[in-house]
Amino acid sequence: MKSKLKKYEKLLLELLNEHKTGYQEYVWGNLEDILLVDKEHGHFQLLTQGWQKGRHINDILMHFHLKPDGKIWVETNNTEVQVAKELEKKGVPKTDIVLGFHPESVRHLTDYAVG
Repeated sequence: MKSKLKKYEKLLLELLNEHKTGYQEYVWGNLEDILLVDKEHGHFQLLTQGWQKGRHINDILMHFHLKPDGKIWVETNNTEVQVAKELEKKGVPKTDIVLGFHPESVRHLTDYAVG
């Protein structure tokens, strides 16, 4: 199990880095994508932060929770990226992906694990 967790940690970091744009200057503001990782507790996040039209922005773009049982919970996906499909392309079976942002009562309707 330990090698599986290490493999998934690496895949999650790879996925998040692929979607991290860094610092972006826009006509209407400046935003920076930041990667936050807590390997001890299994949390992997990509957030965007900065100023937009005079308003401070601090939003989570993607949040994954790698649980000790080896399942990757997609807790947040505020992007157009189909992150579960991208995890599959990287070799993660559907049985190890949980769409945690869906209520438990409807997860069985997806092609992914329920928990």
